[in-house]
Amino acid sequence: MRWLVPTVVAVSFVPAFLLFGEGGAAGVVALLLMHVVVAVVAVFAHRTVMPLS
Repeated sequence: MRWLVPTVVAVSFVPAFLLFGEGGAAGVVALLLMHVVVAVVAVFAHRTVMPLS
């Protein structure tokens, strides 16, 4: 989990960075922030429901 989550989030940033030319910077930053928030919530929920020993 320590390397998988940051790797998946970083890979999910790639399509968002490609939108800089077509969308505004504020929209891209909001999209990047949403990716991080979803990852944090997912990890928190996973650790709550299925704690690692």
